[in-house]
Amino acid sequence: MGELWEQYYTSEQLKTLQKIELDNLRAFIDVCEKLDLTYFLYGGSLLGAEKYKGMIPWDDDIDVALTRESYDRFVKLAPDLLPEGYFIQSPYNCPASPYPYTKLRRRGTKYVEYPNRNVNIETGIYIDIYPVDRIPDDEHLRKRQFRLVRKWIFIYQCRQTPLYDRKVPGSFGFLKRFVKWGVCHVLKVFSQSYCVKQIDKYMSMYNSTETKRYAALNSPNYDNIYLNLFPLEKVQFEKFELNVPGDWKTHLQMRYGDYSKEPPEDQRCGHIPYILDFGDIS
Repeated sequence: MGELWEQYYTSEQLKTLQKIELDNLRAFIDVCEKLDLTYFLYGGSLLGAEKYKGMIPWDDDIDVALTRESYDRFVKLAPDLLPEGYFIQSPYNCPASPYPYTKLRRRGTKYVEYPNRNVNIETGIYIDIYPVDRIPDDEHLRKRQFRLVRKWIFIYQCRQTPLYDRKVPGSFGFLKRFVKWGVCHVLKVFSQSYCVKQIDKYMSMYNSTETKRYAALNSPNYDNIYLNLFPLEKVQFEKFELNVPGDWKTHLQMRYGDYSKEPPEDQRCGHIPYILDFGDIS
């Protein structure tokens, strides 16, 4: 039967996609080093560094994160520092973006997922870039902050994408699409910029306090927490030596559980492309 990713990519396609993403990563690192920004591997890329010293073999994206101050500087200054062929897409410079975080995309390519098939945005192959903020040490306050952030991310994503995110046939599918379309248009009572400001407000509400914990609050996973983010460490990731959180193995255990085990073959897949086009890039 094979691994799930083989239903969507040939081996050559996945290899080419990963190569372009690693080129994106190189451009990202160069900007961070020029600006002396605090960045580190995140999510599945952090897991890949631990298990494979690089990308997970079937993964089709790269995730990085920056502390909030560095993230804000990157979004503001990176467009003038990137080499030709790369561009920054964020909710600050792209009002139609369905993503409440930032992507570094490669011009001349296309990677479109099904939910965003009709969203009018640039669609180049990308890496994902997330902000990391302080979160309270008190459990009650932490849960409250998490709920507020997730509420506004839900509102933002619903208002940005009127189409339903899965192919559901029949009358039930039609009803779901109709409800999603209606919710999207009702939520347009909130402007895109207002939603982004609310998300950022609640994500960064504890950044002026001396808390021990940090989190990338774009994640729907409540346990996506860093208990000891600093000092950062260096690890091998493909041909790079990159930063990782000081508590990275504890962080991975909290987020993924026993990550030493390989997932079943029918779960070995990253995102699913609706449109994939490498253009003239090989």
